[in-house]
Amino acid sequence: MSIIIMTSCISLQAQNTITGSIVDQKTSQTVIGASVAVKGTTNATMTDGDGNYKLNVADPNATLVFSYIGYTKVEEAIAGRKVINVSLKEENNTLDEVVVIGYGTVKKSDLTGAVGGLKAAQLDSQSNTNLGSAIQGKIAGVTVESAGGAPGSGTRIQIRGAGSLNNNNPLILVDDIAVASMNNLNPNDIESIQVLKDASAAAIYGSRAANGVILITTKSGKKGEMKVSFDSFYGIASVTKKLDLLNQEQWAKVSNAAYSAAGKAPLDIALNPQVPGAGINWQNEIFRAAPTQNYSLGLSGGSDNLKYNMSLSYFNQEGVIKETNYDRVNLRVKSDYKKGIFKIGETVMLTKEKRNDLPGIPGQGRNILGAAISMIPGFAIYNENAVGGYGGASGAVTDIFNPVAALNLFDVKNDYYQALINTYAEASFFDGFKYKLNVGVTASEHKSYNYTPRYEVGGFFKNLKNTLAEGSELNQYYQIENTLNYSKKFGKHSVNLLVGHTIYENNFRSISGSVQGMPDGIFVLAGAEQPAISGYATESKLISYLGRAIYSYDNKYILTATFRRDGSSRFSPENKWGNFPSISAAWGIGKEQFFKNLGLPVSEFKIRTSYGILGNQEIGDYQYLGSITSGISYGTGEPNTLWIGNIQTDYPAIGLKWESTSTANVGFDLGLWNGKLDYTFDYFQKNTSDLLLRVPIPLSVGSSNDPYTNAGKVSNKGFEMGLTYNQKVGGVNFSITSNISSVKNRVDELSTGSQILAGSSGSFHGSAVTYSKVGYPIYSFFLVKTDGLFRTQEELDAHSVNGNPIQPRAQIGDIRYVDYNGDGKIDAGDRQFRGSAFPDFEYGFRLQADWKGIDMTLALQGVQGNEIYNGNNTDLATVKANTNYASSTLNSFTFNPNSNFPRLNIDDPNDNGADYSDRFLENGSYLRLKTIQLGYTFPNDLSQKLAIDKCRFYVAGDNLFTSTKYTGYNPDVSADGLGGRGIDYKSYPLSKTIIFGMQLNF
Repeated sequence: MSIIIMTSCISLQAQNTITGSIVDQKTSQTVIGASVAVKGTTNATMTDGDGNYKLNVADPNATLVFSYIGYTKVEEAIAGRKVINVSLKEENNTLDEVVVIGYGTVKKSDLTGAVGGLKAAQLDSQSNTNLGSAIQGKIAGVTVESAGGAPGSGTRIQIRGAGSLNNNNPLILVDDIAVASMNNLNPNDIESIQVLKDASAAAIYGSRAANGVILITTKSGKKGEMKVSFDSFYGIASVTKKLDLLNQEQWAKVSNAAYSAAGKAPLDIALNPQVPGAGINWQNEIFRAAPTQNYSLGLSGGSDNLKYNMSLSYFNQEGVIKETNYDRVNLRVKSDYKKGIFKIGETVMLTKEKRNDLPGIPGQGRNILGAAISMIPGFAIYNENAVGGYGGASGAVTDIFNPVAALNLFDVKNDYYQALINTYAEASFFDGFKYKLNVGVTASEHKSYNYTPRYEVGGFFKNLKNTLAEGSELNQYYQIENTLNYSKKFGKHSVNLLVGHTIYENNFRSISGSVQGMPDGIFVLAGAEQPAISGYATESKLISYLGRAIYSYDNKYILTATFRRDGSSRFSPENKWGNFPSISAAWGIGKEQFFKNLGLPVSEFKIRTSYGILGNQEIGDYQYLGSITSGISYGTGEPNTLWIGNIQTDYPAIGLKWESTSTANVGFDLGLWNGKLDYTFDYFQKNTSDLLLRVPIPLSVGSSNDPYTNAGKVSNKGFEMGLTYNQKVGGVNFSITSNISSVKNRVDELSTGSQILAGSSGSFHGSAVTYSKVGYPIYSFFLVKTDGLFRTQEELDAHSVNGNPIQPRAQIGDIRYVDYNGDGKIDAGDRQFRGSAFPDFEYGFRLQADWKGIDMTLALQGVQGNEIYNGNNTDLATVKANTNYASSTLNSFTFNPNSNFPRLNIDDPNDNGADYSDRFLENGSYLRLKTIQLGYTFPNDLSQKLAIDKCRFYVAGDNLFTSTKYTGYNPDVSADGLGGRGIDYKSYPLSKTIIFGMQLNF
């Protein structure tokens, strides 16, 4: 189809119509892509790469309208002319740009808060099929992390650091209705994204806005005949890198040396491998080149009264690990109808997602990737004599599951369905008054399916019964919002007043079941013995009153005050209500006469400051009540006799109240050379108190679940800078945007008894490696410091206290650990701060240019100054278990006395592989070529006969190159939860993608 359309576009002949050229009035350079339209009709065209246009006009008395972004519109009557040349005058309309804020919009010139945003064209949505990935590195102060490389896995977002130890997810609103995530949205549907970062901008959302707010506006219809757009692409993804591991011969060398050092006989698999020679490359067995494809159809149009925009899209992504994939279908309908003083509209979004995911597997591989990098190369993939037909590890080795068997035996499916409906009705009555009713509902369901057949894999794993587990989770969200707005201008004075009342309700229900022993070929819960069934349900409600006042004098002095009062069902009656005020001001100093008299090329200079308080209620439901679990059995002392009773599993959190976050912000906006260059700077401080934390209680009280309490303080401070530069050089239009931000966070107080909170472990078998401790960043790495290797007997003897060796089992070639507390031994007391997963800086850069129909986009993104705990190396770089190893073991002290890699010994008496040491902590800084895209748009005169308004083809690459010192698969990685940030342990690797696509507008 693409070839046919391209051939047709090229074969068209130019029409003999009105012609002309458009140039810049100041520079006389041609204006490429300017619009030329017949006034009052939809007949239009654009200038080509030379600034020329051709347009067929039936009426010789018609008027042509010439326009281009950043220039003043020009109208010219045809009056029988055949050639009409026009000069466009550049205008400064930056200050008139409308910015979406909570419950309304304001001109950028009236904005007093810290707000960042993106337009549709900046999302690079042609190749970015995940909206979170599309904004990564493009908005200062917004941190976007990959949630893993699995298809459909999405991203995690933080705004201005981590303000809580509990929940740091921002509030996300799509056309004024809250959604749990933006990962399932179609980026092609997005018109704009605004991020509310400080309290002044976000306080109108009260307790839901402590972590910032993301406002997503989808595309709306415009007046005119129906327009049709079709976008599609096809691409191939591959893993960005593979780990450098040993083949069978190399592994046998390392293993035999480690066993010899321990005085033990070598393993049989080292002497007699099932697969001789190099053996099996298990990474190659699970990785693949994975296709991805996307198709999106859009319809839009409207009249004076009715406007509509609809879209239907399909996205399919195969995973770079075999048998994983993701399907998504999005349907969206949006319309607005206006009659007199009334206006109504709705957004309807239906989404269906289907995922085939990696299963969890038995044994120490943990998952399929872990098994692939840990499996010894000498074991065979298949064994025709085994149940299921697969081979695997056996003998005196570590119990690693065959990853190829896992991919083909286990069936893990997750299906997601979501319906979002949001409607509104407006009435504009009296002078400046507007009432708006917004009613919305979101219903989402998650269905899980996990089937495991009978199998016998290697010498460790047997499953003689088919097993099945299924589950269903239903979440229903409702909102009703009533707002009354008054906007009026009195001479140099203007006011904008808002009051409102909102109700939000959330209902959640879960049910699951599992069964064993079904006959082969039966895949339902009713297929065998009585299934085990469980389930639960929760509900919560939030009621709010809100108000905002914006006052402006002479468009130079702006004051904004906001107040919101929230009542939450998650707190006890005495603490149910929270108050969240903010105040902000701005001074347009650039408009002052004394500033204008300086003669500087400044088109805008505005100073802003704000202060406000936000809240957080993100804890489980019913925490202040406690909970009881029924169906607990107690022995009576008599044979085969039980008493059935209840136990209290959660103790009530008495006196629990809102987590509170105060934010102060000061910044300025600067525009130069009539808006060609825009610069924004903000400095902020964010302090969170009354942290909502679980406090440990002894098991003797009868519950294993720790209750919530308000127990700590956290602070964040930092700065953000953003720069945009637009210019035209010769025939080339280009735009450069860049940003950099820095956030420093610190735990100021913990009232949990121990004054320290453990985070996540760095491996399958280890203890926690991240901790939150007063005076340090949230969940920092606290590890035992390494100090090189012992290379002489003198160094061993010197490492002692009062003649007693600190590491009594150490030998030459072992790691020297630092006795931090000076007690003469190495243990958990010697952990010290060794780094943080939070970077010192985050930055992004984007260049967009076009010339004579050729366009190019380049986006870079990176972080600097963070650490990553490479949990994979606790297995691969530690020769103390019978698994495969990293190639670096070939350069160990055993083979090279000048090496920094410790000696080999399978017993590891010195604990060189201690996962609590900083040996596995690495520099996580990176610079990534996020997107590069090259496209060509055919001239209009080659496509009009086919009624095609736009015909564009492009090639793009995502994540093609990453510069980093990190040795793992991907530096943009973290385990689940805030405590797992910066921990890489057998995570699904990121992929790089080459894409070919086209865009057609009719």
